Amino acid sequence: MKKIGTAFAVLATLLLSCGGARAQKFAPKSAPATIAPDLTKLNIEKILQQAQTTKVQPSTQDISPLQVVAEFLQLRPGQVSELEQLLQARQVALVPLLQTAQTLIQQLAVLLNSGGNPTQVGALVIQIHALQQQMVQAQQGFLTQFVAILDTEQLQKLQAVQVAVQLQPILPAFQPIFLF
Repeated sequence: MKKIGTAFAVLATLLLSCGGARAQKFAPKSAPATIAPDLTKLNIEKILQQAQTTKVQPSTQDISPLQVVAEFLQLRPGQVSELEQLLQARQVALVPLLQTAQTLIQQLAVLLNSGGNPTQVGALVIQIHALQQQMVQAQQGFLTQFVAILDTEQLQKLQAVQVAVQLQPILPAFQPIFLF
């Protein structure tokens, strides 16, 4: 039971790091729903660091998030391979966008701190927003492809995790009054 709880906690952490997931009713498998991350809380430096240090292959000491997800969702070996490919493709798509966004954010900070030209500030804000939209599209594409490889039971488990992530902020309020 403790192993399942640990796996669930790691999976919830993994999903939180992907952006604000929210529970949704998914359409039939032919038209899977996607989850758009909340970009208002986007920490480009942290995401870039995580993207560059994320390993799809597990280290000898730790269980990887991919292993936890695969075990929790009971993914078949072929599905695990597809998920690894999807993760690598997402990383290839996101890292350059994140690096460019980080550079533009630094330029924007310099402009704002020096009382820069409003036209330049506006242009940078528009460029950053466009990059954020590209990141959202990459994440949505990843999620759509991932959901498409899941069977019904696996999809239900993923939806349960999405509900758990949504409920996580309010759980501390339930503990002191012993509601679980």
